[in-house]
Amino acid sequence: MPQTYETSSAPVLGTWLGRLAAAGGLIVAASLALAQAPAPATAPPPGPAPTGLVVGSGNPFSPIVADLDAAVAFYRAIGFEVRGEPGNADANPQLRAMFGLPDARLRWQIARVPPVQGGVEIIEIADAGGQRVERSIQEPGSVMLIVVVRDVGATLARLKALGAPVITRGGEPVPVPPFRAAVVVQDPAGHFVELLQPQMFPAWAPATANAINVRVRHTVADLPSALRLYRDALGLQGDRGVPQYVAAPEVLDLLGLGRNTQYRYTTLTVPTSGVAVELIEFKGARRPEPARLQDPGSTRMQLRVADIDAAAAALVQAGGTFVSTGGRPLDLPAGSSTLKVGIVRDPDNLFLVLIQAPPPAAQ
Repeated sequence: MPQTYETSSAPVLGTWLGRLAAAGGLIVAASLALAQAPAPATAPPPGPAPTGLVVGSGNPFSPIVADLDAAVAFYRAIGFEVRGEPGNADANPQLRAMFGLPDARLRWQIARVPPVQGGVEIIEIADAGGQRVERSIQEPGSVMLIVVVRDVGATLARLKALGAPVITRGGEPVPVPPFRAAVVVQDPAGHFVELLQPQMFPAWAPATANAINVRVRHTVADLPSALRLYRDALGLQGDRGVPQYVAAPEVLDLLGLGRNTQYRYTTLTVPTSGVAVELIEFKGARRPEPARLQDPGSTRMQLRVADIDAAAAALVQAGGTFVSTGGRPLDLPAGSSTLKVGIVRDPDNLFLVLIQAPPPAAQ
């Protein structure tokens, strides 16, 4: 079954919270300290303690695809580890109900980046009338995976051989100081993936691994509203206040956007896991019609919560929609325990898998 709960003490690049100067700050996929200072001898702590509803994460990036095999080949070419055969929900009606797709066929595989726990959970949904979602980078609902790699040029060559579209102006990696090179491509279902090569790597990164860490960027229609939801209501942690609009030419070249495009962004951290979620708003962008979970190009993210009913209520109050069958959380067997789960589409078309773990056993 798709992974729905796992604790994480995964090492992260610095704190993933270092905000660069406006000239190149958007592509923060590692802290400024990583690019300028010696790598630490040991991995940094996983993340801050919870202060709100969200208490951790599962798989932070879960692309919905039309062709599982093609998607697996794409992420393997980046350096993700994919082991074993695909799973399926043929005999799991409760899992299909969580998706709100009781008659669909689901297949999945999880691609991991050692030594980071959690990963890219690739899900193929069939027999549900899915239609590919076509989005631009600046359109709310666009969710980008950022992957830190050792060799961006060699990685891009492998992806080009698979036919991956390149979004970056000129079709090749570009330098965006203080990072050595970066490029944006699309996976077979149209999800945007940014490959980032820093100047140096942390000591904990396996020497033989090409992909060593990830983060997520979520495009929203209104950054202040998104912060009220994710930071204030749900409890992701980050700076207070709302940043100003900027228009860094090197970043816009990286994203394949016009030089007059303005954006503002901030980075939040999921408690305990250290997973970084970057919220970005492009000035003037409007929300599209809501996507459906079964549409290739849609994206899920897993969040562990202390109170699923309160978390779902916060999302619905902000303009989200409960997707799971019945419009409320349901019980999902998981090994010897049962999880309370539900999927809610946020106001900007990101599907959040909310997972409430059972309380600890009494001593």
